[in-house]
Amino acid sequence: MPAKAQFYHQKAAAAKLFARSASCDLTPRDHPVPLAGYALRKAPVSEVLDPIEMSAVLLECSEGRCLLFSFDLMIVGSELQNMILMKLERMGFRADEVVLLASHTHNAPATDRACESLGTPDLAFVNSVAEAAETLLRQIQQEEPSEVSLSVSQGQLNHSINRRRYWPFPTIGRMHGFQLTSIAFSPNPSGPKDEWATVILLRKADDQRVLGAIWHYTCHPTAVMPDNVISADYPGAVRQALRERFGDIPCLFIQGFCGNIRPNIQASPQKIGLRERFRKLIRVVAFGNLFPTLSTGDWMRWSRGLAAGVGDIAQGNPVKTFSPTRLQTGSARIPLGDFFKGSFPDKMLVAQVIRIDQELEIVALSAEPSVEWERILDEAVPPRSGLIRLYSGYLGALFGYLPTTTQVPEGGYEVEGFQPFFGLSGHFEPGQIGPAVAGCVRNAFEDLEHPKQRLVESAPSPAH
Repeated sequence: MPAKAQFYHQKAAAAKLFARSASCDLTPRDHPVPLAGYALRKAPVSEVLDPIEMSAVLLECSEGRCLLFSFDLMIVGSELQNMILMKLERMGFRADEVVLLASHTHNAPATDRACESLGTPDLAFVNSVAEAAETLLRQIQQEEPSEVSLSVSQGQLNHSINRRRYWPFPTIGRMHGFQLTSIAFSPNPSGPKDEWATVILLRKADDQRVLGAIWHYTCHPTAVMPDNVISADYPGAVRQALRERFGDIPCLFIQGFCGNIRPNIQASPQKIGLRERFRKLIRVVAFGNLFPTLSTGDWMRWSRGLAAGVGDIAQGNPVKTFSPTRLQTGSARIPLGDFFKGSFPDKMLVAQVIRIDQELEIVALSAEPSVEWERILDEAVPPRSGLIRLYSGYLGALFGYLPTTTQVPEGGYEVEGFQPFFGLSGHFEPGQIGPAVAGCVRNAFEDLEHPKQRLVESAPSPAH
C-alpha cells in the first residue's frame, strides 16, 4: 500500500485532526458561456472581471473524514453534483463524506438544467468542473497531511439588508399582475439579517503556517456591475484580501441563509431631471420601493469595504483557538413532497452537518433558506453553549427557495415568484414545512452521532 494511502492506519490513529487543501481556477476563457442568475440575461458572456475558482479541504481524523468543496457558482446542480460524486466514489469517497457548496454568485456559468430559465448550462463547462474536482482531489492526495489547529475569528459587518417588505399599496408585477397589497422585492431596513462574519484559519500545528481559510457570511452575491461579466462577486474580493494577508492559500466560502438578504449598497448621488423623477415615482407606485440603480464605482466601493472588513476580522484576536481531536459528520434527506404540493424536479431536501470537537458546527441545506431559519433551527436543535454554529445554504442539488411557515401565506418572490425559474409549480404547505425541515436537520444530527465505516483512501494516481 502506498505511503499516503496508509494514512488512516498510522497518523489518523492518533486523536488529532489533519488537513490538506488546494484550489484551482475554473474561469472559462476559450469561448462565451451563458451565465446563471438573471432570466433577462440571455446572451453568452466572455468578458472576465475576476476569476472564478474551486477550493477544497480534506479533513481527517481517527473517526472519519470530510471533503469540503467551495465553488464560485450560483448552484452546483444535480448534473454536476452527480458527476463529481461518481468520480470521487471511484477514488474511495462516500457521498456523505463530500460536501459541495456554491457561493451563489450570479455571474458564473450556469450548471443546472432545472434552472435553465436563469441560464442554460454549457455542457463543456460542466464537464470541465467535474474533471477539475477530480484533479484537485488527486492533487490533495499527493500532499502530506498536516496536523492542524483552528483559529476562529468573528466580527460584525454592515453590508447587507433584508429584501422582503410588505407594500400596502396596489402594485403591478410581471409574475403576479395587479395586487392591492404585496410582499415587494424592496429594501426593508427593519427586517432580520445576519451581519456576523466568521473566518476560520487552518494552521499547521508545528509552525502555525496558514494552510487555508474557511469564511462565512450571509448575503446574496448580486452586486457586480456591470452584470454581463464573469465574476466571483464579493467572495472573490474577500479571497483576494485574505491572500494579501496570509499568502496564496485556498479560501473556502460558506454562504449563509441569504434567501431574503441582499447587498446594501448606497448609490452615488446623481442629478436627475424632472422627467426621470416622474418615471421613478411611477415605478415606485407600480412596483414598490425598488432598490437603487448602481454604478461600477458603487459596487467596487461596497465590495472593497466588505473585503477589508473580513480581512480585519481575520487578523484580529480569535474568539477561540483549539487543536481538534474529533471530526463528526451526519446527513439526512427528505422528499420535497413532505412540504410542497405540486410538480418539482427530481431533487430532495438534503441536510449535512460537520462538527469539529464541541467547538464548531456547519449545518448545510440544499436550498435557499430565508435568514429566519437560523433562529428556527437553533430552537429545534439547540447548539451547545460556547459552540459556534454556521448555517449554509446552496448545498449540492439545490431545489429552490425555502420560506418559513410565516412567510408562506404572505407570498412574495421567495414563496411563489421563484418557482418558474427553478422548475417548480405548486405551493408550500405552511403546516408541514416547519416540522419537515426541522425533522430533516434533527435526523442529520442523529446520524452524526453514529459511528461511520472508515474507508481507506485510494492511492493517488496521475491526473489525466
